[in-house]
Amino acid sequence: MHTSVLLHEAVDSLHVVPNGRYVDATFGVGGHSRLIAEQGAKVLALEWDSHIVKLYADGLRNLGIALVEANYANIAQIAKEKNFVPCDGILFDLGLSMVQIRESGRGFSYEKDEEPLDMRLNNELRVSAADIIASYSKDQLYEIFTKHAEELSAGTIVEYIVRARTLKRIQTVGDLKVAMGEHSNVQTLARIFQALRMEVNNEFRNITLALKGSFEILKTGGRIAVITFHPGEDRLVKRELALIGFKEVHKKPIKGSYKKKFRTFSKVKNCRKINL
Repeated sequence: MHTSVLLHEAVDSLHVVPNGRYVDATFGVGGHSRLIAEQGAKVLALEWDSHIVKLYADGLRNLGIALVEANYANIAQIAKEKNFVPCDGILFDLGLSMVQIRESGRGFSYEKDEEPLDMRLNNELRVSAADIIASYSKDQLYEIFTKHAEELSAGTIVEYIVRARTLKRIQTVGDLKVAMGEHSNVQTLARIFQALRMEVNNEFRNITLALKGSFEILKTGGRIAVITFHPGEDRLVKRELALIGFKEVHKKPIKGSYKKKFRTFSKVKNCRKINL
């Protein structure tokens, strides 16, 4: 059974009130949504992965949770369509669930050599990770490996990948690991797979749009909690929240601990909306 990261810490930071309206922008396996609903609040949950929606939708009908298949970039539009404005709190957990990593068959895990190098969270996306590996220039691959993963060996890894793709198309997880040669250690693989997933799913762009939309639908004094998993993601969240007009409640982030094979950095940003 997958346990949501920073489950109680994140939900507690929202200061949930009975009959309040809360948006769980990243449903995953529903741990945060369920805990909020158990405290007597109403939950609008968003999940972009249609496989996850199909797995969990039926079991939520009597829990006060409305699950919608949607990209959190469209959070404001969805909340307005569902008459869920203004809301009291919003939560983002920017990591993948173990269901997605272990059971999706889309190449999210570097441990599944036979899986296709897909990494699309939603089938409406046209470009897969394999497409990116096949078509991006050296400079483009270098940029995503440095921007999304801060990979120090990005230049060498790109050279290896470009050389390997001239011999055959890199289509599976195993193909990419072979192409990376001696750089296919666990830590490097985790960073490279993270970078590809973020590029495939336009995660930085979607996060930026989601935070702006959150400010639009959150009531004054409402709270937003964001769980991040690596420094680049955290810097983006912190910068955008400040630019938009949120005030940080806790100056020091709340850090979570979990197995080393997961992301090495996890924190909650808990901010309060203020009038400008």
